[in-house]
Amino acid sequence: MNENTAAVLAALIGVAGALGGAFMGAWMQRRATLEQIAAQERAEQRGQLRTDRRASYAEVMDAAERFIASLDDIVAARRAGAGSPGSAGGWEQLREESQAAMRMLRRAIWNVRVAGPEDMADLAKGIYDVNRRRFEIAFDRALTFEEMDERLDRENAEFRQERSRFVAGAQHLLGNGGS
Repeated sequence: MNENTAAVLAALIGVAGALGGAFMGAWMQRRATLEQIAAQERAEQRGQLRTDRRASYAEVMDAAERFIASLDDIVAARRAGAGSPGSAGGWEQLREESQAAMRMLRRAIWNVRVAGPEDMADLAKGIYDVNRRRFEIAFDRALTFEEMDERLDRENAEFRQERSRFVAGAQHLLGNGGS
C-alpha cells in the first residue's frame, strides 16, 4: 500500500469514526431525554395519585364530621325531651340529615376504594360501621335518654379509635406523619 492510499484510508476511518460518534452521541442523548420524560411522567402520576388520595381521605373525614354534627343535634333533642324518635316533629329532619351524612360517607368510601389502597377503604368502612351503630342507637325508641347516652359513649370511644386508625393510615401512606 502506498502512502497516499494509507492517508486516504486513515482519513476515511477518521470521518467514519466522527460520524459514528456523532450518531451515537445523538442516539444516547435522545435515549436520555426519553428516559427523563418517562421519569417525569411517573413522578407526575405519583403526585396526582397522592393528591387524589388526599382528597378522598379528606372527604371521609368531612362526611364523618357532618355525621357527628347531626348526631349531636339528635342527642340535644333527646336531652331536651323532644319526644321519642318515632314521634312527629323535627325527628324526620334530624333523621334525614343523619342519613344524608351517612350517604356522603358511603360515597367517600367508594372514592377511597378507587384511589386506594384497599386497606384504607377498609379503615373508612370501619368509620362508617361505627357511625351506623351510633345512628341506630340514637333513633332506638326503646332506649331512654340515659341508656342511649351510655351506649353512645361506648360507641363514641370506638369511633375515636376507628378515626385514629384511619388518620394514621392516611398519614403513613401520604408520607406526612404517623408511624
